[in-house]
Amino acid sequence: MLDADIRRLLDTVFSVPGWTDAPDIAQLRAGAEAAPKLLGGAAEQVETVRDALAPGRARDVPLRIYRPAGAAELPLVLFAHGGGWVTGSLDSHDRLCRILANTLPAVIVAVEYRLAPEHTYPAALDDVETAWHWLRAAARDLGAERDLFIVAGDSSGGNLAAALALRLSRTGAALPDLQLLLYPALDAACSRASYREFATGHNLTAAQMAWYWGAYRAAAPESPELCPLSATWLRGLPPAVIAVAAADVLRDDGLDYARALETAGVPVRVVECRGMIHGFLRWTGEVAAARGWIDRIAANVRDTTLAVSR
Repeated sequence: MLDADIRRLLDTVFSVPGWTDAPDIAQLRAGAEAAPKLLGGAAEQVETVRDALAPGRARDVPLRIYRPAGAAELPLVLFAHGGGWVTGSLDSHDRLCRILANTLPAVIVAVEYRLAPEHTYPAALDDVETAWHWLRAAARDLGAERDLFIVAGDSSGGNLAAALALRLSRTGAALPDLQLLLYPALDAACSRASYREFATGHNLTAAQMAWYWGAYRAAAPESPELCPLSATWLRGLPPAVIAVAAADVLRDDGLDYARALETAGVPVRVVECRGMIHGFLRWTGEVAAARGWIDRIAANVRDTTLAVSR
């Protein structure tokens, strides 16, 4: 059963004309920027917010760094925003990053990666990797007192977070201590049962998700760094907290990845957010239950990182 606030939004704000096979990308991006202002409520205060650049081979990658007030012994979180690899920015996820900084609590380093279709796979992942190596090197300057590093993201950002962990494992680089995946997109085939169960009528449709995958993937062959659910070797990856929305085409991507990680011996905590649909974590101004789910996700992160640091 859908949450009452979610049902109201589906009947009003999200009651729009059907998806077209050739969407206006500028319009999609404008909508992604407008949504948090409409649905996110007032931006929470944190102690400091500053922008930075991570030098990279392809380009310098824009970052935004959030530090909460009155907290010590903070972990560092690299956060990749969602938006189907096509939309989203530092601004579109500013409110969510502030909430995560205060709730985890942690220093959040948000990354603005290159977007498709102008920049297809692996440009976004390359930018996230650049930000990761910069973050590790700059940890003390960023004010993180704990030697504890988390990679996180929502939706397509969850894909990038999972893919980064897989890439770092393959290359032998330092791994995150935890991966936090929020309703992640992990299977380009869009073939799981939740795609059929929630194909329409729940905001993000199966057709939309297939288009986003096509825009990002272009002609790239399937690989674990593109589609983490295709990975055949997961042993040794960081522990994971995976949150899924119960009425979301991507629900089974997250649940199946959790099962695959567990089978490989990786500790996993799953938070299945009842009554929620894709994207709800950014709608705290209109969905009363959203903040409670964020609190529950944060509690699972704290419990997991406590176990990691022992």
